[in-house]
Amino acid sequence: MNIICRYLAGQFWKNLGICLLAFITLFLVVDFIEKISSFVSQGIPLGQIILFFLAQIPNISILMVPVATLASVLITLVILARNSEIVAFKGSGVSLFKLSSPFILSGLLISFLIFLIGNLVTPLTSQYTNAIWEVQIRNRRSGAVEQTVENIWLKDVRLFQHMESYDESKKMALGLTIILLDPQLDLSRRLQAERGFFSPNGLRLFGVKEKTYLKQGEDRALNYAFNSVPELFLEGHPMPPEGLGRRSEQNTNEMNIPTLMETIQNLESEGFSPTRQIVDLQLKFSSPFISLIMILVGLPIGFWREKGGSIALGLVWGLVLSFIYLVAQEISRSLGYAGLLPPIMAAWVPNCFFAMLSIYLFSHVRQ
Repeated sequence: MNIICRYLAGQFWKNLGICLLAFITLFLVVDFIEKISSFVSQGIPLGQIILFFLAQIPNISILMVPVATLASVLITLVILARNSEIVAFKGSGVSLFKLSSPFILSGLLISFLIFLIGNLVTPLTSQYTNAIWEVQIRNRRSGAVEQTVENIWLKDVRLFQHMESYDESKKMALGLTIILLDPQLDLSRRLQAERGFFSPNGLRLFGVKEKTYLKQGEDRALNYAFNSVPELFLEGHPMPPEGLGRRSEQNTNEMNIPTLMETIQNLESEGFSPTRQIVDLQLKFSSPFISLIMILVGLPIGFWREKGGSIALGLVWGLVLSFIYLVAQEISRSLGYAGLLPPIMAAWVPNCFFAMLSIYLFSHVRQ
């Protein structure tokens, strides 16, 4: 039996290597054709261009491995069926489970390797490729810095301020409301401004409406002086914390699991809702199992034909089923981002659905 397992695993890994190499090469060729004009127009050195595309290989591999895995299972079983080897194995008393075990064990190994690569390698390569593409090609400091965050509350001991939107790259806020308290923590001053610009020296406001609360009277909130000025400078006003304008949109591909968990905690402590980051965290656990799920779906399809079959048809089936799975995963991810599905369901529902589909398909395969 060990000989049979080694034989089936060897055939599978050989076909997987061929399919994965073909898919990665095709992806790189298309990407190279699409981007080479941008590199040339910006005068990027040839060595850096080569490193850029080499650094993309880990990310492309993670994307292509599930497709290559499913195609390899189907191609391997088609070749076995054309040689009547499946019939021979079954005639010798080898069960369907034993025939499937080398593929399933290979799927577990692939999932483990993808998990390691996704947390140890791709965060570093993603940072490198994103830095080149965003900074040198698209002339941006960071793709996340250009994102404007909205509806921000910041507080200090005697200061509350709300910004409808804040652009960290320009240090500019729109729709500011600033509430100042006196040493007794009573209302002292309220400022509303159309926009404001932060600097190390203070905050310059434009289009300001000011309420100064008076001390006379029992109900202080009803006693105030109103003033409207086109411009006002608040000397020594604190700046928003660094990274405020990019944390909520930071690229999670550049993070490993511990870093992403720390980012979620920081966002929660600052009053943000890290729904997208929680979904992405769950996906970092569920995504490596896609290859195993593809094997479980591909095995019953491959075992349906015990004799004959087309390699090209097996490859087409692999591409179609992988495409359906990826579409289902993106739909589930989008529902999770929108809050319509809990993060754990958004990440694991496609895996669970296709796992149940594989069980159903296995129940209709002749033992």
